Amino acid sequence: MIFFVSGNDTDIGKTFVSSLLLKSLSKKYNKIAYIKPIESGVSQISQSDLSFVKKSSDFGKKVDFFQFILFKEPVAPFTASLIEKRSISYPEIVKNIKTLEKEYDLLVIEGAGGLRVPITKSKEIVDLIKSIKAIVILVISPFLGTLNHTFMSIETLKVRKISLEGVVINSYPSKPNISEVHNPIIINSRKIKILGVIPRMTNSFKKSKNIHLKSLFSPRFGGQFCQVDFIEKCQNKFEALLKKYAN
Repeated sequence: MIFFVSGNDTDIGKTFVSSLLLKSLSKKYNKIAYIKPIESGVSQISQSDLSFVKKSSDFGKKVDFFQFILFKEPVAPFTASLIEKRSISYPEIVKNIKTLEKEYDLLVIEGAGGLRVPITKSKEIVDLIKSIKAIVILVISPFLGTLNHTFMSIETLKVRKISLEGVVINSYPSKPNISEVHNPIIINSRKIKILGVIPRMTNSFKKSKNIHLKSLFSPRFGGQFCQVDFIEKCQNKFEALLKKYAN
């Protein structure tokens, strides 16, 4: 099985969420591969997303790490390949992933940017997801604008008949405003699965060691998060905030 972690925008927290997912899933699976196929904006391997994930926890022998292509410029992979005059072999990326799929119980793949980011002149991240028949976990923010980005991303997946497992809301504030409370309610009303909610943190990777994992994700991902309970709390907060606006 392949889970592909994508986002409804860039810098949405895919790497941080991926590290937490790996921690939780490593309790359920014996042999996992984390793959960051392509990454831009990295001058040294130690600064890569893969290195951050690897350092975020002691996974022991349960998780192996793979990265295929690194670019220095913080731009889309296709643009970076033109700048550095290095071609990207899309078939080779697909082949490598398919080979690893046979060797592991689970692959967790983290994309670069959002779904429509170009890998080559003719291929985008969403094409890679389709080629490897992955199931998407979409990382989203709770903030103003997230509904537009989220629904467009999901529509992109639907058009291509790609499976969406659900969304993970990252960086959820301890004191959400009315928009941040209502957004999950609207998402829920569209019958979209909320797989988990990650609280807002600074120095996320350092503080992630102190997070109670079971509270973050749904049972399918080794946690105890309940979408029904979360939406009920949001609904109560929303009604309370509406009263304040009325006054």
